[in-house]
Amino acid sequence: MSELPGAVRPTVRCAREDLGYPKLPPATLPLDRLDAPVLRKAQEVCRTDPPSTGRIASIDDRVLWKVKIERWRGAVWCGLPRRWLVAAGRREAGSPDDFYADLADKGRRWRAEHNRAAVQPVTTDTLINRLLPAADDEDRIILEQAAAAVDEIRTVVADLVLSSARTSAEQSDEAGGCAIAVLVRRTEHEVYIGIRISGPVRENVTAVILDAVPAVADPTGWFLDVMPGRSATPGELVWSNLLDRAVLDHLTSGSAAS
Repeated sequence: MSELPGAVRPTVRCAREDLGYPKLPPATLPLDRLDAPVLRKAQEVCRTDPPSTGRIASIDDRVLWKVKIERWRGAVWCGLPRRWLVAAGRREAGSPDDFYADLADKGRRWRAEHNRAAVQPVTTDTLINRLLPAADDEDRIILEQAAAAVDEIRTVVADLVLSSARTSAEQSDEAGGCAIAVLVRRTEHEVYIGIRISGPVRENVTAVILDAVPAVADPTGWFLDVMPGRSATPGELVWSNLLDRAVLDHLTSGSAAS
C-alpha cells in the first residue's frame, strides 16, 4: 500500500463514528481515500510540514491541527510515521465553532477520569489519548497492505503470462517480495506454462501467484517441475500446468488490441 505525501488517515473510530462509515469499506480501499469533505481538506492542509492551518490551542496534551471546510470541522494529529484525522463533526447552522470547544471539554473530562484512578496524574488541562490510533488501526493497515500486495501480484502475473504467450520467451518481474518468471510454450496439442518463484516465499503467497494465472485449464493441475531448457537455480521453485488455448488466444488478442 502506497501513500501520497501528506496523506491523512482517519482512525477507525473516527471513520465509523464521525464520518458515517459504521461498516468500513473492504481493505482494497485504504481509509485515507474515503470520500469525505473534511478528510479531503485534511489532505490539503497536510501537504506542508507543519500543516498549513492553525493549532487547536484548547488541547494542550497533544498538538492537534484544525481542519475546516463548509460546516465540517476536524482535528489532525501528526503522529509519526502517519498523519491522522482523529475527530470530525459538523457545526450546526448559526452556531459558533463549538466543535473545538466540545473537543476540549471532552479532553478535560477524560483527564479528570484518568486522574481519579491514576497513581501518576497528568498535569495537562486535557487528555485526548482516547482519540489516538489504536490496535484496530494497525490491524486495518495490515489488511490494506495485504490487499495491495495481492492486487500487485495479480497484475504482475497476468502481464507476465500474456507477454510470454506473445513472445514465447521467459518473462520476469518482482511482486509479493519475490522474483517471478513465467514461460509459456505452445505445442501442436497443448499450451505449457511454467512459473518460477525465487526468494523467501510463504505458502500463501505461492497460492496467490498460481491463482493469478489467467487461462489455466485445471486450477488443481499445478505440480512442481523444472523450467524447460535449463536447470533450477538455488532457492527457486518451479510450478507448471496447462493453459486453455482458446481462452489464452482471446486474452492475448484482446491485450494486443488494447
